[in-house]
Amino acid sequence: MNKWMLLMPLALLACGDKTDDTAGDAATIEPQEGAWTMSDLEFAVDTCGFDEGGDTGAAEPEPAPINLTKNEDGSYALRIDEDLNFSCALSGADLTCDPYEMVDSEPDSDMTLTQTFNIGAVFTSNTSLDGSVSMETTCDGADCEMFESAGMTLPCSMEGTFSATAG
Repeated sequence: MNKWMLLMPLALLACGDKTDDTAGDAATIEPQEGAWTMSDLEFAVDTCGFDEGGDTGAAEPEPAPINLTKNEDGSYALRIDEDLNFSCALSGADLTCDPYEMVDSEPDSDMTLTQTFNIGAVFTSNTSLDGSVSMETTCDGADCEMFESAGMTLPCSMEGTFSATAG
């Protein structure tokens, strides 16, 4: 009888909670297309100084408009504020977007400012998501010192989180 008592803990472990080895088989979300509104944008990292004071610089920051469109090939186009256009893929509830790069150079200056944006999100439902955003800014040229005289150190970066809802 003592031999069986020694084996009882193994039997209990075998009958206990089992983990599902099908990670990555998350329920497929079919997000609502069209207008979304970004809110709760908070930056955890800001080496650029753009987010001083805890907001986006406005007294009452306006929510950023987002447009989400599903393409014929199953990919998604995500547009934020008419300026940032991302090409994205949806896997389960995870939206992964290619980086978007904005390059600005003025004809009368010796400066090229490059901003690279990364964005990703997890849909919590067909009409809401939680996302992350990052931006890296670099400047090349002699006129870049005007940013330093304004208190910025380049290159710099920002990282934050946000939420968004459809409608």
